[in-house]
Amino acid sequence: MTSRFPYPLEKGDKLRAYYQIREISKDHDVYLISIVDDDPSKSDLEKIRPLVKELHIIRIASLERIISLIKAFSTGIPYQIAWFYSAKIHQIIQDLTANIQPDHIFCQLTRMAEYCKDIPVTKTLDYMDSFGIGMKRRANVAKGFSKYIYNMEASRMIRYEATIADKFDHLTIISEQDKAQFSFPKASDIHILNNGIDPSFFEFETQSKEVDIVFVGNMGYLPNIEAAEFLVNNILPKCGQSVTILLAGTSPAPRVKALQSDKVSITGWIEDIRVAYGQANIFVAPLWSGTGQQNKILEAMAMGIPCITTTVVNNAIGAKDGEEILLADDEIQFAEKIDLLLKNDLLRSQISQNAKIFVKQNFDWKQNGLILSSIFTNKQ
Repeated sequence: MTSRFPYPLEKGDKLRAYYQIREISKDHDVYLISIVDDDPSKSDLEKIRPLVKELHIIRIASLERIISLIKAFSTGIPYQIAWFYSAKIHQIIQDLTANIQPDHIFCQLTRMAEYCKDIPVTKTLDYMDSFGIGMKRRANVAKGFSKYIYNMEASRMIRYEATIADKFDHLTIISEQDKAQFSFPKASDIHILNNGIDPSFFEFETQSKEVDIVFVGNMGYLPNIEAAEFLVNNILPKCGQSVTILLAGTSPAPRVKALQSDKVSITGWIEDIRVAYGQANIFVAPLWSGTGQQNKILEAMAMGIPCITTTVVNNAIGAKDGEEILLADDEIQFAEKIDLLLKNDLLRSQISQNAKIFVKQNFDWKQNGLILSSIFTNKQ
């Protein structure tokens, strides 16, 4: 069960779901239930249909979302959960599972937990990361009424993540760092399920370098918007005058579009994101969210693009600073590391090769699928 149709791969949860489906479908019959706002395109459907036994796409109407949000005011359910919940869809899913009679339900994200928490079937919940802690971090930097809303949602979500655990037989999460954020009793039993990298990223032939720096991501997602702004407004002025940046990714917000200049290019959606990575000498990700695993960094490393990111992000990846990755935690450190890499061809080459080896050895979707299969067959 997913809260979004797992294609195209422009969001982290969709990417994770797609590759998990691809791997577990090799040994299991997969029945996919996805909630959507709009029907997927024919080409997107064709990417998923060969992997599943049955595909059930359920549209959620705007009115259903609004009704659920209104009810959340009094019930205390997190607004993120309410946004994806509909009583009508709940009944549809109950009917579907009664007909399918699954051996196991794999629920991606707490967003879908309300739909399956009471179905009498063995179940696994993939938290991916802690939404509650993510909201808490947003509250710490927000101001005024936004700060109040983020704090309220953080409290609700932290409580929900703890209580919903008891409704599932197995729990998974993306990294040890994310697991450590939880303090409820069942947290110690959570399985670590790292992301992986598609082999095509290791094999891609990079073209001639057209820019110095690239940053890739969903450019409508607030942490990525803020990272893009920090890169352009805080870091770039401290770099050499000739340094250029490419911002690539789906749905660039107005705040991102406003960053365009003779030094900053913005592409929007790119069908093959490897093209964006391959245009740059280095990948720079000034992100301070300690939840989740930044697949964009793993992809760049797999392509041999040297990466600079923050300590808290690398805590979920585990690369060696100065050997497989470079770490920076403020604009001065970022500018210094950018200057170091751009001027030192030998260091850039060494980190490039070390990064590829590190990712190949530690991040594999096949391993992800094997762990899931062992959970499904009660071997873990």
